[in-house]
Amino acid sequence: MTDEQSETAESPAAEHPPHGGLRWLFSLMLLAIVVGGGAWLYLRISDYYHGQADALQRMTHDLNALEVQSDKLASQSRDLQATEQRDASQLEQMGKRIDAHDQLVGQLREQIAGGRERFQLVSIEQLLLLANDRLQLARDVPAAVSAIDEADSRLAALKEPRLLPVRQALAQEKAALQAVPLPDYQGAALTLSSLIQRAPHLPLLARAPSRFEAVAQRTDVAADAPWYARAGASIREALSSIFTVRHDTGPSPHLLSAEQETLVVQVLALKLEGARVALLRGDTTSFRDLCESASHWLDTYFQGDDPGVAAAHAELERLQPLDLSPPLPDISRSLGLLRAFMKQPEPASATP
Repeated sequence: MTDEQSETAESPAAEHPPHGGLRWLFSLMLLAIVVGGGAWLYLRISDYYHGQADALQRMTHDLNALEVQSDKLASQSRDLQATEQRDASQLEQMGKRIDAHDQLVGQLREQIAGGRERFQLVSIEQLLLLANDRLQLARDVPAAVSAIDEADSRLAALKEPRLLPVRQALAQEKAALQAVPLPDYQGAALTLSSLIQRAPHLPLLARAPSRFEAVAQRTDVAADAPWYARAGASIREALSSIFTVRHDTGPSPHLLSAEQETLVVQVLALKLEGARVALLRGDTTSFRDLCESASHWLDTYFQGDDPGVAAAHAELERLQPLDLSPPLPDISRSLGLLRAFMKQPEPASATP
């Protein structure tokens, strides 16, 4: 073999090492890509499995919560069923009660429809009883008249001809009540209250006056009288302006102390207060005795010529004849006629 051939044969062999390095580089790159892809794939698969595990755990938790909620719903459903059963039982009982109530209402309607007139008669009877009680127990004539008026208006609304005697008796009893001479209780009580308030200011008879006023007495002397007569008259006139001599034919009053004056006024106030109490109680005898006693007390211990004392004395004389308990009529006849009518059997043609 020649030298050219040997060089030619060696030149390809000399180029092989560069091609082998590329292959190795390519292999390394491929290996890196495979390893990186595998790692990436592993990470993705790991994340996927972790996500699935978390989702599975959450799903398990949700399932547990759903089971608990389902148990609660089942318990509530059972409670609702029990409640529905109780409500159904209560509704059934209520229906029975309503039926019984309807029956009772029907019976009451029948009784009311059949006995409406008797019910009204009973109410009229109560009014007449009230009138008799107020008249007999409290001597309250106006209240008795009001009760009679109401009873008569209800009888008129019934339009029952058989009740005409009852209405006639009511008219007679009302006229008898209106004819009763009723004293002015309120005016008399106010008069006594005014006297009680004025009692401490009335002047006492035995109280000494705070001052005396001397009245000069003139003596007429003739112009032609002697000088000594004229001088004596002048002296008597001068002395009369200084001294006053009064003649009292009656017994001299004894002067009272302050405590005794207070006691006299209090006794008068007590007599007047007792008269007012007797007035409110309707006790004519006690009222007249106390008015007379107060009037006599005024005459004994107070100044009769004083206008205030004279006015008080006149008011007591005006009150003294009052009759606090005038005779009252009997108003029970109408009640007896009404009860007799209520005891009568109902006519056969009456509508139930």
